Amino acid sequence: MRLPEIGFTDMPCKIKWLPTLILGLAACFLPLNLPAMTAKEILDQGAKQNLGEGFRVSLSVKTFKKNKLQGEHVLWLMAKLDQGSGNFFVDFEAPPESKGLRFLVKMGEGKETEAFMYLPATGKTLALALDDPSTDIGGTGLSMEDIQGFAPRANETATLVREETIEGKDCYVIKIDLPCGEGERLLWVSKNDLFVLKSEQVDPQGKIKRTFRVVEFFKTEQGKEFPREEEILIPDKHIRIQVRQENAVFGIEIPEEVLDPDKFGAYKWKG
Repeated sequence: MRLPEIGFTDMPCKIKWLPTLILGLAACFLPLNLPAMTAKEILDQGAKQNLGEGFRVSLSVKTFKKNKLQGEHVLWLMAKLDQGSGNFFVDFEAPPESKGLRFLVKMGEGKETEAFMYLPATGKTLALALDDPSTDIGGTGLSMEDIQGFAPRANETATLVREETIEGKDCYVIKIDLPCGEGERLLWVSKNDLFVLKSEQVDPQGKIKRTFRVVEFFKTEQGKEFPREEEILIPDKHIRIQVRQENAVFGIEIPEEVLDPDKFGAYKWKG
């Protein structure tokens, strides 16, 4: 089912590099009071009903260090999600020196994640090492985990640990154990509509390394709320990243060419 495009600007009221950019965006309704869901079912159902099988979103990203603006970027994010697999395509629009820079991330349940970067200056595509998924991407401060979203990956286990209320919203709290004793991620997922409203990445000593939270919502004409802006904090580096969705469309078909490592760099998807 193709869903209507949402233009946020029209509303009255998201190399070892490159928790979600658009994690809160949604397109369908979910029945309330779902009984006895496991952590994996909550995350899978949230991704399915919030993002659909394919989506495209325009993002503005501002990166601050100690409250001083370090950079502004505009980029497109497209994704195709299907039965435990996910393919994510990122295309930089601005600033001029980043225009045409592209990334492709290919995930599959039980498979190692693959990532590629296309450099417009050379016309070449490079395979990326994924040893450190928290390393910066394209100068934005965003990480591989921001692109991949919050679903558990290979060698990670998700557990529903408790329920909690944050900012007036009842949430499931899900713990994802990171591999090799690297710590854990905590996710606060709203019970009503399965948005990820907040996340924390914690090291083995219990120190918070990275946080994410939704800071602004917008309302549709039907009165349903959707996340519009997110904030990511990296305390050790005194970095704050502001991610804002400017335009989004869900339930669409994604061109196969933008998901092909041999073609995604030069493919003219905008027509």
